[in-house]
Amino acid sequence: MYSLDELKKQNQDISALCDVLSLLMEHRALHTNPYVCDLMSRFREKVWMHLVFEDNTIYAELARHHNPKISETAREFHDSARQIKQRFSGYVKHWCVPDINDRQHRDLVEESRAIFGLIQERIRYENEHIFPLITAD
Repeated sequence: MYSLDELKKQNQDISALCDVLSLLMEHRALHTNPYVCDLMSRFREKVWMHLVFEDNTIYAELARHHNPKISETAREFHDSARQIKQRFSGYVKHWCVPDINDRQHRDLVEESRAIFGLIQERIRYENEHIFPLITAD
């Protein structure tokens, strides 16, 4: 099981990758660059692993909490993970595809901004609301 410090470190890593990838994905020429594709692959793995781990541990623990407000917060937290997983799984399939036209690239940039925003918001929410619930017990 991961410690809270490890979860916070995962969030820092994911946030840093969001920052870098949000700049790189703006440039169509970098769309199939092997280094960018490697970063995207790492990003996908880190996000997926983090979401799955939280779903199986943090959510499960907080959902059973005796305080109904905490249980409700856990349910909302869980629902947001499901939304991110759904959007994210479709999103990563569009990266590192050899032939992409200008319109497809613009669509990908738009979707990237939305995905990175969702993930950054979730990280902020975890740090400000979820992690303090865990340390409060």
